[in-house]
Amino acid sequence: MHFSLPSLIALISSSSAAAAAAASSSSVSSWSGWGGNIFNNRWTASKTITPSNINSLTQHCQLVYPFGVSATPVVYNNTAYYPTWNGSIVALDYTTCRVQWTVNVTAIVYNYRVPTPDVLLATFPLSRTSPQISGHVLFFGTQMHALLVAVNRHTGAFLDLIQIHSHPYAVLTTSPTVYKDTVMLGTASLEEPSALFFPNYTCCTFIGSFAAVTFPPTLNKFKLRLKWSLSMVPPGSGFSGAAVWGSQPSISPADKNKKSASVFFATGNIYSFPPQYAHCASPSANISCLPSNIYQNSILSVDISTGKVRWAYRTSPMDAFNGACVTSPIDTQGCPSEPPGPDADFAMAPVYVRRTTSPGSFSSDVVITGQKNTAVYALDANTGRPYWVKIIRPALKDVFQGGALRWGIAVDDERIYYTLGYSKVTAANVSSSIYGALELSSGKILWEKDSNTPLGKNSIALNPGTVQGDLLFVPRTGDLDGTGSFLASKGGLVVLDTKQGRRLLERELDVMFQGGIAVVGEYVLFGTGYRNGVVYDYRGTGSFHVWKVVTGRPRHGKE
Repeated sequence: MHFSLPSLIALISSSSAAAAAAASSSSVSSWSGWGGNIFNNRWTASKTITPSNINSLTQHCQLVYPFGVSATPVVYNNTAYYPTWNGSIVALDYTTCRVQWTVNVTAIVYNYRVPTPDVLLATFPLSRTSPQISGHVLFFGTQMHALLVAVNRHTGAFLDLIQIHSHPYAVLTTSPTVYKDTVMLGTASLEEPSALFFPNYTCCTFIGSFAAVTFPPTLNKFKLRLKWSLSMVPPGSGFSGAAVWGSQPSISPADKNKKSASVFFATGNIYSFPPQYAHCASPSANISCLPSNIYQNSILSVDISTGKVRWAYRTSPMDAFNGACVTSPIDTQGCPSEPPGPDADFAMAPVYVRRTTSPGSFSSDVVITGQKNTAVYALDANTGRPYWVKIIRPALKDVFQGGALRWGIAVDDERIYYTLGYSKVTAANVSSSIYGALELSSGKILWEKDSNTPLGKNSIALNPGTVQGDLLFVPRTGDLDGTGSFLASKGGLVVLDTKQGRRLLERELDVMFQGGIAVVGEYVLFGTGYRNGVVYDYRGTGSFHVWKVVTGRPRHGKE
């Protein structure tokens, strides 16, 4: 079915939302993108919720959706914006629990191009990314067709869209990042697990990329234009892969010492390669075995003005892996190497940390990021030189997906907070998830706590936390059953103290919890549920949750 633009607009129900400019990266009343601000640090400046009032946290409202919500909501002027796994973008006044407007993302995707049956099987016609705000505009990315879409933030009215990648299985899983008149995001692909969708599929042709798109300052004649697009491997080289998965690219703003700003992101593994580089797939291969412009398993700094790479830090020899490597038996024709690579790519973008004058601080700005093999890196933001590299679990470094650091970390001015889905090699139905903290200046492990709680005896935790004051808000994804699945279980919202990891609170939720948490003032906002028909065949519902603490007694004579 094809949707015309008038019929698409008719699908949008709207009412006016509050007007204002773009969200501040340091505001206590907003949350921007997946990472909360342009630094992607998941650290809010708000200090409203404290250890003394956290036990008053109760549910303010809950909206139920098929499959649920997993992206961290964007929050601005009492409105939360979030995508749902049934194909909508919702604007919710979270103080009154009233929906302001809803956009039908599925209609936008179909209006752009009706998907073929194979594309429908491989991807979904929806958005899974945290949106992004700039002034009167809300940006979001789609899975199917890899579209960057702009709508009016106040009404949800469609403004424009642009395709970021033309590969049929390309998807956008990063939250967009906005800097001045430019919105940036990376591209990933569901061609990597294609052997799980399509037996005998010949993999692969997708090449990861990172793009910058400009937009005008006003809504009049609004048009998105491609500024530049950077491929992660040279087209026509015989390499494929090196996707850019998430979470939200971070920004080093321009200042008196830097004439132009930089954007930081990280990349994934290789899907296929030309035969002359087969020796580079050996675990003993030199890290420089590949040409310097093969940006696999790498952290990059790129000039926002020009799209030129300022530096790239590759973390491993060639990690060659795709879905054919996990079929049973292994598809030796489709799997690029034997043994296959560990799939130890980056599933998150770096955090940008500004230099401070406090004792023990770095001598420059730094970027911090974690890899699925449990490695955490602190690099000089100007040069890419490592200050330190910490392997949290050395025994898992070369194991398939390692401990699975993914979707992000939280960083304040002292510590790096991480969720490690797997801290040791165990049976699939035995939990080994932990929450932990590293010292920012050295990478030293300060504390670790397992994810098991009185409400979850065999719990798994997969998603990053959020820092607010002395509190760390973390998701408990669910409980493993006898088969190693958590799909039918209930997750939990867990609150730890940042200094020692002491558990201060847990609230049981309706279903599994694979979302990100936004904390704004006295409110805590997040989604439950998930949708991925290949890896997580979840067919239930989930919710968008708004929770609230009691911040004080009302004055005499007033409510």
